[in-house]
Amino acid sequence: MQLLARQCYYIFLLLLPLADTFAAVKLTENSTTQLQSWHLTKGDFSLKLIQRLPDQTRAFFQGRGFSKKIANDIALSCVFQAIGTNIGTIKNAESVSYSLKDWQVRVKQKIRKIKLKESWKEQWQKADVSSASKIAFTWATFPTKQRFAGAGDYGWGMISFDLPPETIFDLKVVWKQNNKLHHAWIHSLKCPEDR
Repeated sequence: MQLLARQCYYIFLLLLPLADTFAAVKLTENSTTQLQSWHLTKGDFSLKLIQRLPDQTRAFFQGRGFSKKIANDIALSCVFQAIGTNIGTIKNAESVSYSLKDWQVRVKQKIRKIKLKESWKEQWQKADVSSASKIAFTWATFPTKQRFAGAGDYGWGMISFDLPPETIFDLKVVWKQNNKLHHAWIHSLKCPEDR
């Protein structure tokens, strides 16, 4: 009996580092648009990622003064609507923060960083992009870093994964809750098709 208890204890110790990766992820599909969304919840953190059709993104950025080429480049880079929320209760909510610099994309076992809004802006240095368009882009995209101070605090915006339409990928989401580091993988996200 002691041997079995000791073996269980060692298995528990081996699995303990993995416990941080277990999070609830719910996949849903909008019956009207057929767009999918993935909703991750763990502790006081909630992240919802919703597919955006390239046409939606193209029209949005052309309507804010971007050239057809740049709007198309953004649209075809696997854009999702992201909504991050501190879902703690008012009495015990801890601060939740993230930095997109810590997030990773995995495609066919190759891991890389996501494309940040700062990378897009660097890419446009030689292009004719107006200040007003750059400001619209900044406000429309998910913040690179954000802190949700208390219960109900949230942020949203578009996030680009720099992948072609219909690519299937995994996303490692990293955040801090009360300054403790957490992470979880969202598996089998799919870049929306260009229809």
